[in-house]
Amino acid sequence: MIHAAIVEDNSDAQERLVRYLDRYQNEKSQRVIVSCFSDAIDFISDYEPKYDVVFMDIEMPHINGMDAAVRLRRLDTNICLVFITNMAQYAVRGYEVDAMGYMLKPVDYFAFRLQMDKVVSRITLKADVEIYIKTSEYMKRVFLRDLMYVDVSGHYLTYHTDSGDYREFGQLNKLEGKLLSNYFFRCNKYCIVNLKYVTKMEDDAILVGDNKIQISRRRKKDFLIALNGFFNGGLK
Repeated sequence: MIHAAIVEDNSDAQERLVRYLDRYQNEKSQRVIVSCFSDAIDFISDYEPKYDVVFMDIEMPHINGMDAAVRLRRLDTNICLVFITNMAQYAVRGYEVDAMGYMLKPVDYFAFRLQMDKVVSRITLKADVEIYIKTSEYMKRVFLRDLMYVDVSGHYLTYHTDSGDYREFGQLNKLEGKLLSNYFFRCNKYCIVNLKYVTKMEDDAILVGDNKIQISRRRKKDFLIALNGFFNGGLK
């Protein structure tokens, strides 16, 4: 299933894309759920990282699609972004927001189908277990393969990822069950690590990236077993 968002203030152009998505799902037997927005502010202000692809018009009132895309990337680095525009010169700026591509208006179905095939290919490659982190400002989608470790301080969890750190109110005990079957290990009372990112072991501590994390004595034997199992057939 693919969840697509269309951000387009022109009703005819919006309806065209909806028809194309309906045609595509019938041709490919690929279920598509579509959400439409006539204003980029409406799309961004209450954004939830549930979409796989967004078709973003560039020329819109209040905030243009390019500026909206910059804000979108702060909230979701995984969504596929395709611009719809009358102006090909915007293509250069697309690299700033990791756009998959551009389609010039009026969009024809052949070009649309090619773009959707690319979207499906990327979604397939990125298929992974994901979690949603509720920070004080927004919801953040994180794939577990990008999560290095999680630690707790007080009543707050901090998720350390390749792209930055994210903090939410929560309990490590409740999170533990979601992570342990996905090559994570709880090495002490305050921290769960992704075995993929363990680079070195020093006595009762490990290096996860550049961070030194202690292993409790009672967990050390089980940790070594888990780490050995990971490197002899775990996640690649």
